[in-house]
Amino acid sequence: MVLAALAALAVLAGCTAPEPPAPVPGLRPELSLSGEITETVRLGVLVPPVDGAGSEFRPQVEGARVAAYRFGLGGHRVELRVALDDGTADGALRAMRQLLEDRVAGIVLASPGAHTADAVAAADESATAVVLPYSSAAAHRSGSWSVAPSSDAVAARVQDALDGLAATRPYRVVAADRLDARPDAAPEGSPATGALDDPDATAEEVVALLERREVDSVVVDGAAIDQAALVIALQEMLGTRQLPVVLTPEALTPGFGDVLAAAGTSGGRLLGVGTDAQDHRALTDPAGGSRTATFLAAVRLASGDPACRNVYDDDTCAAGVPLADAASHDATLALVRAVDAAASVEPARVRDALGGLRLGRADGLAGPGLDFSTPQALADDDVVVLHASTSDAGVRPAAADGRRASLSWFAGSGP
Repeated sequence: MVLAALAALAVLAGCTAPEPPAPVPGLRPELSLSGEITETVRLGVLVPPVDGAGSEFRPQVEGARVAAYRFGLGGHRVELRVALDDGTADGALRAMRQLLEDRVAGIVLASPGAHTADAVAAADESATAVVLPYSSAAAHRSGSWSVAPSSDAVAARVQDALDGLAATRPYRVVAADRLDARPDAAPEGSPATGALDDPDATAEEVVALLERREVDSVVVDGAAIDQAALVIALQEMLGTRQLPVVLTPEALTPGFGDVLAAAGTSGGRLLGVGTDAQDHRALTDPAGGSRTATFLAAVRLASGDPACRNVYDDDTCAAGVPLADAASHDATLALVRAVDAAASVEPARVRDALGGLRLGRADGLAGPGLDFSTPQALADDDVVVLHASTSDAGVRPAAADGRRASLSWFAGSGP
């Protein structure tokens, strides 16, 4: 009887004991090609100028290096040929021709701006694919694909941000070179507009209107440094008062936060527009955030590898890679996946293959899925409202000089 009772208890225990939790898969940052490409995949990266328009994106271009490094971990050599845009149409065209002469399989055009139109046209004539991490497809309709938010998506998310704030009287500030390009992008109910060329005067007008209760928010559209200058001027004049400021995607660059930090301000209540591929996602969404976590694991590996050279090949990866972003990473990854799909490094075949690609988590993306069947590969639905924070998510290494991003951005409810 005792033996029978013990046997029964053993059976019962086996039926009721909870199953052990499934093991958490380790992050595997290496990437591999599925085809038979054994030769080096050579890609071009047209980088922004050192100063001036587009220069705020220079630190983020290291995402291209991270993508190449990940394929290197998988045993596939991806070589990056870099050409510098000097901020002029002639300079961008010279840089593009240099890359085309190198017979690169495809080009990441990381320098935004209308001045690159002739450069994109030259690549189109050479049947070479161009992927834009920081420009929308509307700027270049022929022979190129964008993984950046479209202008329509930015305008829609700015309005969503204002709706979430219950703001009905926004003051709109737009860079002079964008007024003609975005004539219908003004938020609903904008009572007034101002310019970015004189931030102190614009801030003074905003505060005067605020005191008369004629504005309840500010929308800023311009280069990162100009947006930061206006935010600083506003904070100085507002004092302890709060006025929410909605910013366009340039504000997500490290340079924006650095300018605020140098001025000794956090900027107050700031909202931005971009994809939910920010660092916090690796911490707050274990399932959906795994691609972000894997990308950041690659950033840490590359930064700690003394043999790894940065995208400009003028320093180790420790100097710049900690500020790499998902957009330039995914633009580079897409071109490598197109090489794989084409089973060739011939530019024309790679471009044809890229036009039919749909990429997702399994392909190694750091950000949202991409559909290259249309020039705007990033879907508008994947562009979200983001909130700024001075808290560091703690998932990136510091640069070799100790530098970290001064601001981080997160999706969801604001503070």
